[in-house]
Amino acid sequence: MKHLQREPALSFNLVLLLAVSALFVTAASARPWRVDQIPNGNKFRCLNCHHSPYGGPRSSFGLAVENVVGRGSKAPFWNSVLAAKDSDGDGSSNGEELGDPDGDGNPTAGANIANPGDAKSKPPKPVEPVAPEIVIQTSKSPFGFQFKTVKGQTYEIQATTDLRKWTVVDTIEGTGSDKMFSDLREAVFELQYYRVRVRD
Repeated sequence: MKHLQREPALSFNLVLLLAVSALFVTAASARPWRVDQIPNGNKFRCLNCHHSPYGGPRSSFGLAVENVVGRGSKAPFWNSVLAAKDSDGDGSSNGEELGDPDGDGNPTAGANIANPGDAKSKPPKPVEPVAPEIVIQTSKSPFGFQFKTVKGQTYEIQATTDLRKWTVVDTIEGTGSDKMFSDLREAVFELQYYRVRVRD
């Protein structure tokens, strides 16, 4: 009878030991120092390489890292080759997502950081400036033209006589509607060229 009473306790201890062992193996599979070996690694920490913040199965980026580092190695591994890959297939390279597109280990200040192992996490693409469409007015004096603007963009009206040296003659803030430019300067030149540039 005593023997039968010991069996459940032994069984419970064995299950507990296996659970603790599994937890240790899972936690041990994450390498905490790896976070500091990739640019902006602190943003997602272990989730850069694993599906869980505690380690365990590796993400697509984690598998790419595993292919270039030795087990337990603390040797540097981040380079231009790993930066150029798109491990999670979201259209942005690992380097773009970690703020270091060329993989030189010097991340771009203020970059939008995303997780290179998660296809749902990717940096926003920069908004391309819209080139203005110019409509020249028929009146010869004063000379002017009209162009469409985008709200929030600043436009410089520049002029030149030789297509080499350009001078800013006006600055116009975009409102989302058409804007009119008229050159009110005294015309002391025989020929004048104009252009509209979006200010960075």
